[in-house]
Amino acid sequence: MPTATNPTIPLLALLSFVACTAPTPKQSVESWEALEAPIMSPPGQAPLAERIEYWENKLIALPVADLSEARLRLGELYLQTENAPQARLSFYAALGGPHSVTEGALAEYGIARSYLLDEKPGLAKLHLMKASALEGPEGQEASFLLSWTQGRKPEAPDASFLERLRPYLAGTPNVAEIPLSVGSYASIARGQWGARPLRGNHSPMGKAYRITIHHTAEPMTSTGYRNSIAEVRGLQKTHQQDQGWADVGYHFLIDRSGRVFEGRDLTIQGAHAGNSTLNRGNIGICLLGNFHPQPDRGSQYMLPQTPSQDQYASLAQLVDSLRTDFKMSKRQVWAHQDLKDTACPGVALKAWVGRYRN
Repeated sequence: MPTATNPTIPLLALLSFVACTAPTPKQSVESWEALEAPIMSPPGQAPLAERIEYWENKLIALPVADLSEARLRLGELYLQTENAPQARLSFYAALGGPHSVTEGALAEYGIARSYLLDEKPGLAKLHLMKASALEGPEGQEASFLLSWTQGRKPEAPDASFLERLRPYLAGTPNVAEIPLSVGSYASIARGQWGARPLRGNHSPMGKAYRITIHHTAEPMTSTGYRNSIAEVRGLQKTHQQDQGWADVGYHFLIDRSGRVFEGRDLTIQGAHAGNSTLNRGNIGICLLGNFHPQPDRGSQYMLPQTPSQDQYASLAQLVDSLRTDFKMSKRQVWAHQDLKDTACPGVALKAWVGRYRN
């Protein structure tokens, strides 16, 4: 947020992509010419819902000159929650009042991204063109997205740049052709399943010295690629929005066809074993499916599934590879219930872990 002593800090650098934003060069003072004084912001670590409520309430009392800035901030928060229609309303409202040239371009860029979230690249193009007045990272991002929606193949300057734009690339025609950095363990990179950016509230992994096996505890019978992507994306959204975590809790996820999805980077401590002590040095692997009966949750949870043969095969290969590279013994592989009082990962997977360890 701009301060009284340094009013040239760019607006979006403090709002979007908290964990991945690169240092932003200064913009001209005209970006803030409509402001008479800086607007107080809620704490950056506050949950998204609280920050949205803060700005919604703030709009009532703000002077007209400050409304565009506040609505831009609100639009960015709605983008983070993937509420594209509400984000679009906020950005359009910013355009409707007094605003500087840069604020207008930022609003156009926000509208474009809201359409990309809705997988409507055709509607985003005109707004991306109007955002071409932006400088710095936002201008670079807008140019990249415009080229992509026009069917070209622009090159991303680095992995963090592409990671910031992942949520807006799902509806573009050539998304599968984006150069990806897939680790030696996963067959489906974060970019391929449309992962949201990692947030800032995470801890470094340190040396990995154990592996823990989980299940999602949600019925999953489909072997289709798109269904698996939807399941993994939904899990990440739940972990980030409902749990307030930095990312999906696991480092790897395995679907019914044996595809290994890249979750958290192995340099980042997971959120899967129960607490920070249990998560320390612990690589989390989760199989899609419900392998324990949960009749209290409804009839579809009554009968447990069994992992597919493809899941078992990919799990064994993944665990073998990780153990070799991180120099672990088989005795350092655990079922979740070995570490915590839980039914996870169910009888079948617990038996698999027992056989593997012995």
